[in-house]
Parts: sequence; C-alpha cells; structure tokens
Amino acid sequence: MAPLAGFFTSGSTEKTSESKRTCPIQVLKPEQSDSGVLLSRKIVNHLDRSNLQLRLYQYETCPFCCKVRAFLDYYGFSYDVVEVNPVTRTQIKFSKDYKKVPILTCKDRVISESSLIVSQLATYLHRPDRSLEEILEMYPTVESTDEKGKKITTHPNKYFVMLEKGRDQQRNGLDEGRKRMEGMGGFLVHPSDFPQRLPYVGRVFGDFPLVAEWDRNFPAWERILAVYVGALAMFGLSKRLKKRHGIEDERKALEEACEKWMQAIGPSRRFMGGAKPNLADLALFGAMNSFYGCRAFKEVILKGKIAVWWSDMKSAVENHEGRTILEARSKGK
Repeated sequence: MAPLAGFFTSGSTEKTSESKRTCPIQVLKPEQSDSGVLLSRKIVNHLDRSNLQLRLYQYETCPFCCKVRAFLDYYGFSYDVVEVNPVTRTQIKFSKDYKKVPILTCKDRVISESSLIVSQLATYLHRPDRSLEEILEMYPTVESTDEKGKKITTHPNKYFVMLEKGRDQQRNGLDEGRKRMEGMGGFLVHPSDFPQRLPYVGRVFGDFPLVAEWDRNFPAWERILAVYVGALAMFGLSKRLKKRHGIEDERKALEEACEKWMQAIGPSRRFMGGAKPNLADLALFGAMNSFYGCRAFKEVILKGKIAVWWSDMKSAVENHEGRTILEARSKGK
C-alpha cells in the first residue's frame, strides 16, 4: 500500500515562505508525547483562531477516519492526530461506551461517528452566531434497542447541517450533499482488494504499519499483536461488510458506483457541489483515500471517468481551498 499523498508526510514539514502567505499550514511530528498521549502528527493553520483544540483518534486507513480528515484538511482546521492501536485501543480508553474510530475531542467534549463529526463542524462553520457547545446541543442523542434487545444510541439528524432561517439556496445545496452522503455506504467498503484468503490478509495487513508509522507510534509487542490479530479481524470484517451491502463482485460494484456518481454530477458541474466540493464530495474522496495505492484504485479510479473528479478533489483538499470560511469565522477571536 502506498502512502496517502497530501495526508501525511515524513518528518516536520512547512510550506515554502511564498505559499505560507496564502496557505499557512504546517504538518508537525512532535517527538514527545502530549499529556501522556503520543501524537502521530499536528496540523497547524496559523490563521485558525477558533481554539477548538481538535484531536482526532483514528486508524490511518479507516475509510470513516479518512472521511473526517478530508473535511478537516479542506477547511483548514488545526488538529492533532493520534493513531489508535487496532487491537489494544489503549489510546481511546477514555471513551467508556464507544470503542470505534474516528473519535474527535474538542477541548473536553467527545464526538463520535464520522457523519456526526462532519455535520457538527460544518454547522460550526456556517453558524458564527453559535458557539460549538451550542451546536453540539443541536444534535441530541436518542437511546433505543435493536432487534436483539441491545441498547444503542443514535443521532437522528447526524446528516443535517443546521443553518439559519432564510438561507434556502445554501440549504438546497447542503440537502443534496446530505442525500448523497446517506447513500454512500458501498463506497466505504474497501472494494476489490478485500482479501478472500487468510494468508493474503496477513500480507496486506502487514503493510499497514508502514502507512500508519506504527514503528513510531507503538512498542514492538503491540505492533506484532496488531498485525496478526488485526489480520484475522480484517478477514471477518471484509465478509460482514460485503454481506451488509449486498456486494458479491467488489470490482463491478466499485465500477458501477463510480459511474453512478459521475452521472449524478453531470457534464456541467465540476463537483457534486458545483464549482466547489460539498460534504458528499469530501466524504467520497476521503473514503476512496482509504484504499489509495491498491490495485482496484489504480485500475478503476485513476483509469476511469471519475479520474478527473478525483484529481480536482485531491488538489482542493491538499490546498485547503475551503479554509477561508474557517478563517473568517475565527478572525475576530
């Protein structure tokens, strides 16, 4: 597997002095742990004065984590990244009831589920009249039981961005993005490269430490445990996801999904959001990044009709083209 271009780098990096004036964002790799937590990296936008103190707990190749990172990077948020050991998960032991990733902390608040994280931060960008604490209260938690009688918590409006009244044109665009996001489950499966045989799983999962820099983030015994136990977990997960989404031929499903996406955009739009990406564009781009470098990505994405859209999205996210919205919101702070 190849590293995600534009999403992580080796060593501390900084934009050139000329580009820093237009895109003042640095990617840093602290050598020391912060408050007992080793940071994988810090993304710092010198014009982000929101002081949200965002920290993302993630797996580097998790499609839902990639989705959140695409959103954060496009809008230029400053945030820390903590790589979670997929077996021990000691990095998220503070989360008593939720043991999945991504988890985002904002000061002392904890947000889980990728769609909820994106919707709440998108509302924050579009509602300068509300604090983050007030925005989080707009997304109530509903407790219920599933068909097995197990207690579950849901957020019924997790796909909604809460705009002020009277912004109908913007609301219409966000509604289309919301509907597309809700229907994108199939894209969040690692298509075609999902292993069918256990030995192959071990070889593929063995590449993950290179991508996520496990040698830097975890001790040796945790790395060994994660590779072998993680391989078994990945094998089972691939089968469950395929069954859940009714996918038999992964390659065909990916090709059909890409074709439908491009048909929905149509010939007159650059992105699903028009001239600029909307939340659905960012979600899909992030999910695709989770299998960047795999055979299916090269053959279906880079050689298909969706390649131009992908290239445009890559440029928009890497250049943080949505950052002016965040910078305007936090300018007076």
